[in-house]
Order: sequence, then C-alpha cells, then structure tokens
Amino acid sequence: MDLRNLRELLKKVETAPAGSPELDRDFVKVFRSAPPNVTCSIDAAVRLIETELSGWWWNCGYCALRNGASLYIPGSSRIGVSDYKARPEDLQLLQDPQWGKLFDNGFHCDRGGTVPLAMLAVFLEARIAVELCEQRAPSGNKVVRLNR
Repeated sequence: MDLRNLRELLKKVETAPAGSPELDRDFVKVFRSAPPNVTCSIDAAVRLIETELSGWWWNCGYCALRNGASLYIPGSSRIGVSDYKARPEDLQLLQDPQWGKLFDNGFHCDRGGTVPLAMLAVFLEARIAVELCEQRAPSGNKVVRLNR
C-alpha cells in the first residue's frame, strides 16, 4: 500500500469537519473494500476497519464537544483480556523492537467533527504504522501521526 496515499487521506480526514461523498470516493481509491458512506456512517467505518484490520479491537464515543475513537491490536496489554489468542502477525507487530510499544499503546483520536471520522483517523494511523513497521522504518509517533 502506498504510504503517500495513506498520509494524504489521513490529512483529509483530520481536516474535514464532516464526511462527504468526495471523501468517500477518496477512501474507495485507496481501499477497494471501503463501503458506501464510509465517512458518514459508524457502521460503514466499522466494516472497513474489520475488513482491513481483522480482529483488531475498536471503540468510539460521542459528546457534544468532541468525538473519540481507539483501535487496539489483538494481544495489546491495554485491552485487559488475558485469554485472547493473538494471531502470529499481531504478535510480530507487538514484539517488534522498534514498533511494539506503539502498537501495544493503541491508536487514539479525540477531535471535533464526527465519530466516523475519528474512527477513520485511528484506522489510518494504524495502517500507516503497519506499513512502516513492515518497511523497517524508524519508529515514533511523529512518523505516524500528522497533527499530534
């Protein structure tokens, strides 16, 4: 997957006040599995996450001022479930000497805008981290997160 496309899409998500048909089309260009209305629907955002990052744990929240989302790789110590069996590819990310801590901490977003966009922001951050880890890039939150 092209990191440049992922980063451009993350930038659009981080700056968008709400989902739109144009942003939906941008997701389809990068992720063929993106369902219709992915930037406007919590259900559609969840379908994309569950398709692209199968087994990852997610949560989201809404309040009048901010919306948030978190995404955790299976096996993360932050989940608090000890009897869950993480897949070998998940354990490989968690045990990576450079990237393991980032994956164990999970990906989080607290923003204005909408819940689907918060969910998509953490999803894109996680996808970028997976790509960078697979390319053996140097680790660090600044490498993954744009506006933090």
